[in-house]
Amino acid sequence: MIEFKVTSHDFGNVNEGDQACFDFVVTNKGKEPLIIQQAKASCGCTTPSWTKEPILPGKSGTITACYNSQGRPGTFNKTVTVYSNASTPTVTLYIK
Repeated sequence: MIEFKVTSHDFGNVNEGDQACFDFVVTNKGKEPLIIQQAKASCGCTTPSWTKEPILPGKSGTITACYNSQGRPGTFNKTVTVYSNASTPTVTLYIK
């Protein structure tokens, strides 16, 4: 079972040109190793990275979402879809 501490993050005001990053903490609440197969962003301006090794039961890993605001003034709402071997195989994370 996959569990996130939070599934959305509001950066507040981000200056154009800044890169805003946030670490989503993921915990394996199941009895088998949790494998994050992929984290896919909704656009090219957001770059996800994630814990590549299996997350053992009771342990945690991270999904990092970085938004590049260069040339993108104003508000944004982006998603990162996480694919795993959990009983709920997809989870959507939100940044704004």
